[in-house]
Amino acid sequence: MVSVLLLLAVAAVMLIIFIRVMRQKPKFEIAPGFILDDSRFVRNRMLGTVLDDTLEAWSYKQNSPLAGHSIVSFPREQTISLNFTSPPGGSSSLYYSLCFQLRKWEYQVHRADEWIEVSPVHQAYYQLTQKQKEELENKIKSGLDSAARTIADMELLKHDERKYREFLAYFGIEYDNNSKQFTEDPKKRDEHSIKAMFIDQVDVHSGEGISMRSIVSRWPTLITDFLKISDDDTDPDKLKDKLDVSKAEAVVLVTKNKVYKQWKKLFEPQLKERYQRITELVKSRETSVTAYREWLRPFIARHKLIEEALARPDEIRGFKTSFATPLGSATSVSKTVLWAWRELTLPEIFKGGTERLARELDEGKINVYDEWTKKTLIFNKEHGLIAKYPWVTDKWVEAQKTDMLNAKSGTPSWLIKHKLYYSFFNITLTKTNIKSPTGAEMEDGVFEISAVLMSANALFVKLLELRAKQEDMNRYIDSLMGIGPKAIEGKIPEYKERRYLQPLKNFAGFFGLNMQFIKRGPYERDYKDRMTKYWSGAMGGLRYKPVVEFIKRKMSMGE
Repeated sequence: MVSVLLLLAVAAVMLIIFIRVMRQKPKFEIAPGFILDDSRFVRNRMLGTVLDDTLEAWSYKQNSPLAGHSIVSFPREQTISLNFTSPPGGSSSLYYSLCFQLRKWEYQVHRADEWIEVSPVHQAYYQLTQKQKEELENKIKSGLDSAARTIADMELLKHDERKYREFLAYFGIEYDNNSKQFTEDPKKRDEHSIKAMFIDQVDVHSGEGISMRSIVSRWPTLITDFLKISDDDTDPDKLKDKLDVSKAEAVVLVTKNKVYKQWKKLFEPQLKERYQRITELVKSRETSVTAYREWLRPFIARHKLIEEALARPDEIRGFKTSFATPLGSATSVSKTVLWAWRELTLPEIFKGGTERLARELDEGKINVYDEWTKKTLIFNKEHGLIAKYPWVTDKWVEAQKTDMLNAKSGTPSWLIKHKLYYSFFNITLTKTNIKSPTGAEMEDGVFEISAVLMSANALFVKLLELRAKQEDMNRYIDSLMGIGPKAIEGKIPEYKERRYLQPLKNFAGFFGLNMQFIKRGPYERDYKDRMTKYWSGAMGGLRYKPVVEFIKRKMSMGE
């Protein structure tokens, strides 16, 4: 009987080990770097697959931390590259037509990136762009020099302002910047500090053998005795008896006291006048610095926007082997990246068992900035937004969320609080202008369209990247101006994590069982069936097809 039980126990242990080995899944890993960076959106033009499938794997792998919490899906058939060759201006006209049409279709359209590269052989275009950059650089340099001098003057004036404010405090005087009036409080008057200031900054300049500091060797207690006397001590004989000092020292003390009283009488009203004047000068310099910053901002921004491709390490390799940009030909190449997005809602979400979800959406209970999104997509130092922009803070993200969800005058909101899914388009135009030695010109434009199905929180984080690019421009300008210091590193907020079910999960994990005791996230978890066949298919007909057909129609393809 014992042997039978022993055999059963051994068999049970072997069965458990076998189940764990068979059901064990590879650990989910991701390369460092922002998870929603554009580099993870690059697709194979022939197969439609993503070159870096880590991002998409988050949406469908059972052991993925993303499943149910967020969706980023790349439908294989919803990517295309369209080439259009025309006379100069053809691709540009098509580009603007597409942008305006997308706005008419209620898309939000924003330029996410841009660069340009002009061959020196293309003299007219090269000289135009280089001359524009040089003129901007000269204006920026002269403006920065003027601003630097103004800032230096402002810092000196602020130093004087602080010193005079300290002097006013000795006299018990306070200044109200709003009413521009002085108020005096005799109780706060510090006569000891006023005398010390007189000795250190006034009497010391009266000359060698006359100032108290230079004759203190004759009367070691001279300065201490001077601090003890009052304004009424003007009789040397009385002062000699009062302090028990020599007649010579008493005469010196009385003389210095009379000079001190006269100095106070003259200095106090001048102190008020000087402080008021310096305060106004500080405000004037601050206004000047602000004016310089606002004046230089468009020049710096314009110079920053004229970004050359060869300044980017990832683009140099392509130019080295590109057939379209030989050094002996007059060519110019530019690349523009557009982001366009719009909500995607299917009627089924309001049917049957989804009434609760529909109600939560309508009431705004499903938050694009929930705890999971904070922890995983934004404030994760390995692959969150903070990995790319270290200055991101919880307060900044909250402000961006409020702004994105609220429409402004004449501009719709970027996100809609009761929409769960969105169609996101990454549209890239690579335009090449070629001028032959005969003078003939042509323009070749390549439109690359990539459609992505994204959940609301994933799109929110992607749009935060766009806002961060805009903020980086302001930070770049402020850094050149040497003003507006901001935190280098953002503060990671605290997370509210549910740990009470973790022991049960650990127990199930020992047997290789992927047990889920609560529903994970508000988004679809059946990726392989529902997301690919239902949501992606609908997006192809409702969103992707009209955009591609519009471009083809403008290109006269198939006619």
